[in-house]
Amino acid sequence: DPPFPGDPLDRRSDLALEILRSLFAMDAGKPSMPLPSNDTMTQIGMMLCEILRLSNADIRVYQCKLAVVTLLLNAPGEYSGYLASNDGVKPLVNIMAYQLSTVVVERTANSAEDAAAVVPILLVLRKLCQSNATVLQMVKGEVFPTELEDKFAEKVAAEMAKMQSDGQSKAKNMAPLDAPKGTVRWKLIRLMTWIDSSVKRSACELLWTLCDEDATEFVLRTGFGNAVYFLGNKGLVNMPAGVNV
Repeated sequence: DPPFPGDPLDRRSDLALEILRSLFAMDAGKPSMPLPSNDTMTQIGMMLCEILRLSNADIRVYQCKLAVVTLLLNAPGEYSGYLASNDGVKPLVNIMAYQLSTVVVERTANSAEDAAAVVPILLVLRKLCQSNATVLQMVKGEVFPTELEDKFAEKVAAEMAKMQSDGQSKAKNMAPLDAPKGTVRWKLIRLMTWIDSSVKRSACELLWTLCDEDATEFVLRTGFGNAVYFLGNKGLVNMPAGVNV
Protein backbone atom coordinates (compact mmCIF):
# COMPACT_ATOMS: atom_id res chain seq x y z
CA ASP A 1 0.00 0.00 0.00
CA PRO A 2 1.21 3.58 -0.65
CA PRO A 3 2.07 5.70 2.41
CA PHE A 4 -0.93 7.21 4.18
CA PRO A 5 -2.75 9.41 3.19
CA GLY A 6 -1.69 8.87 -0.42
CA ASP A 7 -2.42 11.03 -3.45
CA PRO A 8 -5.40 13.43 -3.70
CA LEU A 9 -7.62 10.66 -5.08
CA ASP A 10 -6.83 8.28 -2.21
CA ARG A 11 -9.94 7.98 -0.01
CA ARG A 12 -8.35 6.16 2.93
CA SER A 13 -8.19 9.32 5.01
CA ASP A 14 -11.95 9.83 4.53
CA LEU A 15 -12.57 6.29 5.73
CA ALA A 16 -10.25 6.72 8.72
CA LEU A 17 -11.96 9.97 9.67
CA GLU A 18 -15.42 8.39 9.54
CA ILE A 19 -14.26 5.44 11.65
CA LEU A 20 -12.78 7.74 14.30
CA ARG A 21 -15.93 9.87 14.42
CA SER A 22 -18.08 6.75 14.64
CA LEU A 23 -16.03 5.42 17.54
CA PHE A 24 -16.58 8.67 19.42
CA ALA A 25 -20.31 8.72 18.61
CA MET A 26 -20.69 5.14 19.84
CA ASP A 27 -18.83 5.89 23.06
CA ALA A 28 -20.69 9.16 23.73
CA GLY A 29 -24.09 7.78 22.79
CA LYS A 30 -23.94 4.63 24.88
CA PRO A 31 -21.52 5.17 27.78
CA SER A 32 -22.90 2.13 29.60
CA MET A 33 -21.90 -0.27 26.82
CA PRO A 34 -19.32 -2.89 27.84
CA LEU A 35 -15.77 -2.12 26.78
CA PRO A 36 -14.20 -4.06 23.91
CA SER A 37 -11.75 -6.84 24.75
CA ASN A 38 -8.27 -5.93 26.00
CA ASP A 39 -6.77 -6.98 22.67
CA THR A 40 -9.15 -4.70 20.77
CA MET A 41 -8.50 -1.78 23.14
CA THR A 42 -4.75 -2.31 22.72
CA GLN A 43 -5.05 -2.27 18.93
CA ILE A 44 -7.16 0.90 19.03
CA GLY A 45 -4.67 2.56 21.37
CA MET A 46 -1.75 1.69 19.12
CA MET A 47 -3.61 2.97 16.06
CA LEU A 48 -4.47 6.31 17.70
CA CYS A 49 -0.87 6.85 18.76
CA GLU A 50 0.38 6.02 15.27
CA ILE A 51 -1.99 8.61 13.80
CA LEU A 52 -0.77 11.25 16.24
CA ARG A 53 2.83 10.62 15.19
CA LEU A 54 2.11 11.23 11.50
CA SER A 55 3.23 14.48 9.87
CA ASN A 56 0.92 17.49 9.97
CA ALA A 57 1.87 18.46 6.42
CA ASP A 58 -1.32 17.03 4.88
CA ILE A 59 -4.63 18.56 6.02
CA ARG A 60 -6.31 15.16 5.67
CA VAL A 61 -3.97 13.72 8.29
CA TYR A 62 -4.47 16.71 10.57
CA GLN A 63 -8.24 16.28 10.41
CA CYS A 64 -7.76 12.68 11.51
CA LYS A 65 -5.60 13.90 14.38
CA LEU A 66 -8.34 16.27 15.53
CA ALA A 67 -10.75 13.34 15.49
CA VAL A 68 -8.28 11.39 17.64
CA VAL A 69 -8.23 14.29 20.12
CA THR A 70 -12.02 14.13 20.40
CA LEU A 71 -11.84 10.39 20.95
CA LEU A 72 -9.26 10.85 23.71
CA LEU A 73 -11.79 12.86 25.74
CA ASN A 74 -13.17 9.49 26.86
CA ALA A 75 -9.93 7.51 26.93
CA PRO A 76 -9.10 5.54 30.10
CA GLY A 77 -6.63 7.26 32.41
CA GLU A 78 -3.99 4.57 32.03
CA TYR A 79 -3.69 5.35 28.31
CA SER A 80 -1.71 8.46 29.25
CA GLY A 81 1.20 6.24 30.25
CA TYR A 82 1.15 4.54 26.85
CA LEU A 83 1.24 7.90 25.08
CA ALA A 84 4.15 9.04 27.25
CA SER A 85 6.13 5.89 26.44
CA ASN A 86 5.41 5.94 22.72
CA ASP A 87 6.01 9.55 21.67
CA GLY A 88 2.34 10.44 21.70
CA VAL A 89 2.45 13.48 24.00
CA LYS A 90 4.52 15.94 21.94
CA PRO A 91 2.17 15.62 18.92
CA LEU A 92 -0.76 16.58 21.17
CA VAL A 93 1.12 19.66 22.39
CA ASN A 94 1.84 20.54 18.75
CA ILE A 95 -1.88 20.28 17.98
CA MET A 96 -2.63 22.60 20.89
CA ALA A 97 -0.05 25.09 19.62
CA TYR A 98 -1.58 25.14 16.15
CA GLN A 99 -5.14 25.42 17.46
CA LEU A 100 -4.10 28.25 19.77
CA SER A 101 -2.60 30.11 16.82
CA THR A 102 -5.82 29.65 14.87
CA VAL A 103 -7.88 31.21 17.64
CA VAL A 104 -5.54 33.75 19.23
CA VAL A 105 -3.50 34.96 16.26
CA GLU A 106 -5.73 34.53 13.22
CA ARG A 107 -8.93 35.48 15.08
CA THR A 108 -11.17 34.57 12.12
CA ALA A 109 -13.89 32.61 13.95
CA ASN A 110 -16.81 33.38 16.23
CA SER A 111 -17.06 32.40 19.88
CA ALA A 112 -18.60 28.97 19.25
CA GLU A 113 -15.95 28.15 16.65
CA ASP A 114 -13.21 29.27 19.04
CA ALA A 115 -14.50 26.81 21.61
CA ALA A 116 -14.71 23.98 19.09
CA ALA A 117 -11.14 24.67 18.00
CA VAL A 118 -9.37 24.70 21.36
CA VAL A 119 -11.51 23.26 24.14
CA PRO A 120 -11.13 19.55 23.19
CA ILE A 121 -7.32 19.63 23.10
CA LEU A 122 -7.15 21.67 26.32
CA LEU A 123 -9.42 19.18 28.09
CA VAL A 124 -7.50 16.19 26.76
CA LEU A 125 -4.10 17.52 27.82
CA ARG A 126 -5.40 18.39 31.28
CA LYS A 127 -6.91 14.92 31.66
CA LEU A 128 -3.67 13.23 30.59
CA CYS A 129 -1.61 15.44 32.93
CA GLN A 130 -3.87 14.60 35.85
CA SER A 131 -3.59 10.88 35.08
CA ASN A 132 0.17 10.62 34.73
CA ALA A 133 2.99 12.57 36.41
CA THR A 134 5.34 11.93 33.48
CA VAL A 135 2.87 13.41 31.02
CA LEU A 136 2.46 16.41 33.34
CA GLN A 137 6.19 17.08 33.29
CA MET A 138 6.37 16.59 29.51
CA VAL A 139 3.55 19.03 28.79
CA LYS A 140 4.80 21.54 31.35
CA GLY A 141 8.25 21.39 29.76
CA GLU A 142 6.72 22.24 26.38
CA VAL A 143 4.52 25.09 27.61
CA PHE A 144 7.16 26.47 30.00
CA PRO A 145 10.42 25.40 28.29
CA THR A 146 12.84 23.73 30.68
CA GLU A 147 15.83 25.55 29.22
CA LEU A 148 14.27 28.89 30.22
CA GLU A 149 13.43 27.94 33.80
CA ASP A 150 16.66 29.38 35.23
CA LYS A 151 15.78 32.82 33.86
CA PHE A 152 12.24 32.43 35.15
CA ALA A 153 13.61 31.52 38.60
CA GLU A 154 15.66 34.74 38.59
CA LYS A 155 12.53 36.76 37.85
CA VAL A 156 10.66 34.91 40.59
CA ALA A 157 13.42 35.69 43.08
CA ALA A 158 13.28 39.39 42.16
CA GLU A 159 9.48 39.40 42.47
CA MET A 160 9.63 37.67 45.86
CA ALA A 161 12.17 40.19 47.11
CA LYS A 162 9.88 43.00 45.99
CA MET A 163 6.95 41.36 47.78
CA GLN A 164 8.90 41.16 51.01
CA SER A 165 10.01 44.78 50.79
CA ASP A 166 6.37 45.79 50.23
CA GLY A 167 5.20 43.67 53.14
CA GLN A 168 3.14 41.32 50.92
CA SER A 169 2.68 37.63 51.62
CA LYS A 170 1.24 36.60 48.23
CA ALA A 171 2.33 37.08 44.62
CA LYS A 172 0.50 40.02 43.05
CA ASN A 173 2.40 40.62 39.80
CA MET A 174 -0.31 41.84 37.44
CA ALA A 175 1.31 40.45 34.28
CA PRO A 176 3.08 37.11 33.67
CA LEU A 177 6.73 37.20 34.66
CA ASP A 178 7.82 35.37 31.52
CA ALA A 179 5.42 34.95 28.58
CA PRO A 180 6.86 36.58 25.44
CA LYS A 181 4.36 37.43 22.74
CA GLY A 182 3.84 34.61 20.25
CA THR A 183 4.90 31.77 22.54
CA VAL A 184 2.57 28.90 23.38
CA ARG A 185 2.32 30.08 26.99
CA TRP A 186 1.45 33.62 25.86
CA LYS A 187 -1.37 32.30 23.67
CA LEU A 188 -2.63 30.02 26.41
CA ILE A 189 -2.61 32.86 28.93
CA ARG A 190 -4.53 35.04 26.49
CA LEU A 191 -7.37 32.51 26.62
CA MET A 192 -7.70 32.99 30.40
CA THR A 193 -9.73 36.15 29.75
CA TRP A 194 -11.45 35.01 26.54
CA ILE A 195 -15.06 36.01 25.97
CA ASP A 196 -16.26 32.39 25.69
CA SER A 197 -16.59 30.91 29.19
CA SER A 198 -15.72 27.35 28.14
CA VAL A 199 -12.52 28.52 26.44
CA LYS A 200 -11.58 30.62 29.45
CA ARG A 201 -12.28 27.85 31.96
CA SER A 202 -10.46 25.16 29.96
CA ALA A 203 -7.33 27.29 29.56
CA CYS A 204 -7.29 28.21 33.24
CA GLU A 205 -7.77 24.62 34.35
CA LEU A 206 -4.91 23.36 32.18
CA LEU A 207 -2.56 26.08 33.42
CA TRP A 208 -3.65 25.42 37.00
CA THR A 209 -2.76 21.74 36.55
CA LEU A 210 0.60 22.61 34.97
CA CYS A 211 1.33 24.81 37.98
CA ASP A 212 0.70 21.84 40.31
CA GLU A 213 -2.39 23.63 41.60
CA ASP A 214 -0.14 26.07 43.43
CA ALA A 215 -1.67 29.55 43.60
CA THR A 216 1.68 31.34 43.92
CA GLU A 217 3.21 29.63 40.88
CA PHE A 218 -0.04 30.17 38.99
CA VAL A 219 0.06 33.92 39.58
CA LEU A 220 3.77 34.21 38.86
CA ARG A 221 3.39 32.41 35.54
CA THR A 222 0.10 33.92 34.37
CA GLY A 223 -0.21 37.26 36.17
CA PHE A 224 -2.66 38.21 38.91
CA GLY A 225 -4.81 40.17 36.48
CA ASN A 226 -5.40 37.02 34.43
CA ALA A 227 -5.66 34.67 37.40
CA VAL A 228 -7.86 36.60 39.81
CA TYR A 229 -11.30 35.39 38.69
CA PHE A 230 -10.22 31.77 38.44
CA LEU A 231 -8.66 31.96 41.90
CA GLY A 232 -11.84 33.63 43.13
CA ASN A 233 -13.82 30.64 41.85
CA LYS A 234 -11.44 28.39 43.76
CA GLY A 235 -12.02 30.41 46.93
CA LEU A 236 -8.35 31.40 47.03
CA VAL A 237 -8.88 35.15 46.54
CA ASN A 238 -11.31 37.39 48.40
CA MET A 239 -13.35 39.16 45.73
CA PRO A 240 -14.99 42.55 46.35
CA ALA A 241 -18.66 42.48 47.32
CA GLY A 242 -20.97 42.34 44.31
CA VAL A 243 -18.40 40.85 41.92
CA ASN A 244 -19.73 37.73 40.23
CA VAL A 245 -17.00 35.13 39.74
